[in-house]
Amino acid sequence: MNKIASFFLFLLVVTVSGFSENLVLENQTSYPNKDQKSKIAVQWAHSGNEVDEGNKAITNDTKINSERVQLLTQSGKISLSIPKDAEYFRVLVWSKEGSNPDLLTNWVDIVPGKTYTLKADHLVPSVLMLGTGC
Repeated sequence: MNKIASFFLFLLVVTVSGFSENLVLENQTSYPNKDQKSKIAVQWAHSGNEVDEGNKAITNDTKINSERVQLLTQSGKISLSIPKDAEYFRVLVWSKEGSNPDLLTNWVDIVPGKTYTLKADHLVPSVLMLGTGC
């Protein structure tokens, strides 16, 4: 009886961990940097329309929807819970104080359980988005 219970407990653990809705971001950048008051965050989107709205907020220098942004407090490997409806994400960086980020990555399709590596050369100035149709 004990072996049967152990087997079902094992199956439950494998099922829960195997189908987790997490991803790992390996942040190899120098952000966040407390000395420079920089911040780094992940922005989530659930549709192409939301991606477009996020891009327009950057290009028009308007406020980003803070409900879809998750601030990160460290570098290194960070396990992130994927919001239920999210299909895309990108990384935003405020290298200095300001209302909108000055560095960002492209939008990426979410693959649960995958490790995404973020290096400094993946970040591009947000000003480059102007006129690109991203």
